[in-house]
Amino acid sequence: MKLFNKIVFMFMLLIISSPLYADETGYEIELIIFEDATARYLNSEDWSYNDILRHRETAETKNTPQNDAEYKELGWKSARLKANLDRLLNNSNFKVLLNKRWKQTGLDREKSFNIPINTLNIDLVDDHESPTSSSYITGTVKLIMSRYLHFNVNIQYHRPDLDEFGTKVLKIFPVVNERRMRSKEIHYIDHPLVGIVVLATPYKIKSDTGKTKPAGYKTL
Repeated sequence: MKLFNKIVFMFMLLIISSPLYADETGYEIELIIFEDATARYLNSEDWSYNDILRHRETAETKNTPQNDAEYKELGWKSARLKANLDRLLNNSNFKVLLNKRWKQTGLDREKSFNIPINTLNIDLVDDHESPTSSSYITGTVKLIMSRYLHFNVNIQYHRPDLDEFGTKVLKIFPVVNERRMRSKEIHYIDHPLVGIVVLATPYKIKSDTGKTKPAGYKTL
């Protein structure tokens, strides 16, 4: 009986202690989003599911990057994905829509926050119905730290095109995905029109005294 009580106690201790350590690990996230400039699969795919994805409700979160003391936009000069970005920029088959790098605290699903994504140059648009001369993306991405790392993507890819009458229109293609990932490994999220490359590199968050806080998560 004593052994059973000890096992139960240890189990409860793990459950209670996990959230305490959940925010002791920070991550540097590098993100590249690019389009297939040739749009080779634009007319070969059945996009009828787009309307379902476009109106899909996502969980609201009250947390924002501003609530995270660790959150900071980082430059791309020392990015680990810099060579990957250079290769995409030098390949005429692809067009880079976004390269973004930031650091944040590793937070569980309840505390995690959305990172807004919007590459639209508002100067190119007369009103919200007018198509632009180039593609752009809007939406959010989010890093979730639980037993495994997860990267959540909920973006809309806006692409100018011509309809059957030759009129300029703006087609919208939702890109909705959540990928379980390992830190320190490059992950690729595929889509017929858009590619997403993401890398999360962990680091130990230091306390106010300058000492490194203890890490208790297995996702390092």
